[in-house]
Amino acid sequence: MRNTTLGSTAVIVWALLGAGCGAGAAAEAIRPADPTAGAALGEGTCHEVEATAAAEPLVVDWKPEQRGDLEEAMHDGVAVVAYSCKGIKLLKECKLDGNYGYLGMTRREQVVRLSNSDELRANLPSMGGILAAKIGGEMERGATLDIAMVMVGKKRTTWAAATKDDLKGTCEGATHFIRSAMVGAFAMDTGTKAKARVTGEMFGVGAAAGSASEKSVKNKEGDLDDCQKAAPDSAKAPPQCGAAVRLVLSPIGAGAKAGEKAGEAPAKPVDPAAPPAEVACPKGLVLAEGKCTAPKADLAFQCRQGDAAECTAQCDKGHLGSCGALGVMLATGRGAGRDFAKAAPALKKACDGSEAAACTWLGVLTADGSGVAKDAAGAGALFDKGCSGGDASGCTRAGKALLASDAVKGAALLEKGCSGGDDAGCAAVAPLYAQGRGVTKDGAKAAGFYKRACDGSDAASCNALGEMHEIGRDARKDAIYATMLYRRGCSRMNAASCTSLGRLDLGGAPGSMPDEAKRVLEQGCMGRDSLACAILKVAYGDSRPVFPDVAQSQALQASCNSGSARDCAASGVFDLATGMKPMGVQKLDRACTMTDKFACELKKKVK
Repeated sequence: MRNTTLGSTAVIVWALLGAGCGAGAAAEAIRPADPTAGAALGEGTCHEVEATAAAEPLVVDWKPEQRGDLEEAMHDGVAVVAYSCKGIKLLKECKLDGNYGYLGMTRREQVVRLSNSDELRANLPSMGGILAAKIGGEMERGATLDIAMVMVGKKRTTWAAATKDDLKGTCEGATHFIRSAMVGAFAMDTGTKAKARVTGEMFGVGAAAGSASEKSVKNKEGDLDDCQKAAPDSAKAPPQCGAAVRLVLSPIGAGAKAGEKAGEAPAKPVDPAAPPAEVACPKGLVLAEGKCTAPKADLAFQCRQGDAAECTAQCDKGHLGSCGALGVMLATGRGAGRDFAKAAPALKKACDGSEAAACTWLGVLTADGSGVAKDAAGAGALFDKGCSGGDASGCTRAGKALLASDAVKGAALLEKGCSGGDDAGCAAVAPLYAQGRGVTKDGAKAAGFYKRACDGSDAASCNALGEMHEIGRDARKDAIYATMLYRRGCSRMNAASCTSLGRLDLGGAPGSMPDEAKRVLEQGCMGRDSLACAILKVAYGDSRPVFPDVAQSQALQASCNSGSARDCAASGVFDLATGMKPMGVQKLDRACTMTDKFACELKKKVK
């Protein structure tokens, strides 16, 4: 099934005519066996792509069948590619288990001009080498390849980091996954350095089959008038303004070492306060004017995250993305000494220039009164501006700020943040659907939001979703999948997940590792989960005191009385750990009778 939101009707004209060649021969000459074939022509410099770096290649040169494959891959999961200086190739049989949401944004227009063979190869990794071979000589005499883009939204996944262990399918050669795709419409046409181009003019080309130039390139997809119908609050892109224009690629990590089991070793959790990942161009190039190009003394470009001196210099030159990066570094103290007073003006400069993420960060400082006067209303306005500009975390923060006063609007904004790929938005809206707060109660939707949050970096959501699958509440009952979710949450240092995993390991549930039960329960107890400490005391004679939370104990008792075997076992453990042995044994007996394997196994250890 094709995702028609991502693509729209295309007008494709490839007239790359060599001397003495007919149109049919030319068409065959530019049709490689796969998207990387152009590299074999050796035109332009093959700038090395760092395997651990992100990238933002344009995809306006992809042919209709390639775009169709991209749409299908993004519909069926999180798409994976092989990307290097030799090209980019979609791995159609490989994916991550996840999906993409859509976040509308204030419409943006941009004309990017590629002026030499190096820029063609770096920015159009699919066909850039082939185009360089055909029009490289023309470019040396002043020709350009001009790309007009109208961008109305993003399709984005919550996956922020992935390893080879997370991949599913035939994935040989995989290097990156598609974190997001900027969508809208585009028109590409050969031009000349002597003439500047504007978006409207560019969209007037591409309909005719001929060209005044012997060697020309024309490619167009989408309708400019349809793009006018897009709005930041739209749930999807207009039918003729949903083409993929630019991809954001995130690197795929190596995964577990030999002898290790995926997800077994604790992993460093993703820090939501960390600066955004740097979008890197191939080595030797910088991101400026919408393209990767060679650095020049008079060219303002996107600075490297963590390089305060470079970010300051580029911000002073007027590069708004660098101002935003500098502001985040100063606000977080990562890459520069923390200085809120200096962070605020840098973020304001970027926000005033429509850098959406900078507006969100400035809103954070304004809400806290850090470097600027504390102003809740002003912070809300900044979060809204970030959200409408396409920054999903701005939607999430705006939603959280509104929940107390307007649960309906707050929930809608949180859902919008989740759709835009912010896992914190997914984590915040999931319990609202579980409880029916601000939305119609819907357990299945809650499970879906918990999954998107867990796919990202929210470990607590992995635990919540694991519980739903363990007991079969609003989700299929699946102990193996629940164990996997608990293991993922525990590896991200979520104490409750470690405790849940320890229970299943101790009970010998399908997919569990009984020999690991004590180790993961130790992690849970060290994370101050009182149930983990109680299990360690009962099962292994641990001497640490146990102080169960009164409200938690009451909730477990009520759930036990309602027939929950899982909670009867937990309540019994607390009774045993606090010296109430008869009552504790009785609850374990009851839970074991209801086929709770953990309770049955723990009974054997009670003396």
